Amino acid sequence: MCPESTREKGLRGEIAARGYLVDHGFAILHTNYRTRRGEIDIVARQGGEIVFVEVKSAGSASFGDPLGWVPRWKQDRIVHASCVYLVRNGLEGAPVRYDVIAVDPSGAVNHVRDAFRPQTPFRV
Repeated sequence: MCPESTREKGLRGEIAARGYLVDHGFAILHTNYRTRRGEIDIVARQGGEIVFVEVKSAGSASFGDPLGWVPRWKQDRIVHASCVYLVRNGLEGAPVRYDVIAVDPSGAVNHVRDAFRPQTPFRV
């Protein structure tokens, strides 16, 4: 059996994360939203809030520190991409949240709500 590639592991994690979100009442609006300066794994809606989700596929069952999963430079790219998404979809002013979901090799999900907040405002 060949070892699972990083891409395959990431795709498996994103599928598990989408299923988890749907099971917990989220509506999936977009997946793998890309801009020139960043990407958002999942854009979802929970109630009136737009939720931007970064998915990490953990290499072991030990999740570690959620803040270590998404370094500041990656957070900044996600925030910038989220601003582009909001403008392009007429959602400026909507309440937003940035979550992180880690999926371990067994498929167990660790969902961190409001995992980070923008440090500086971005312009689109």
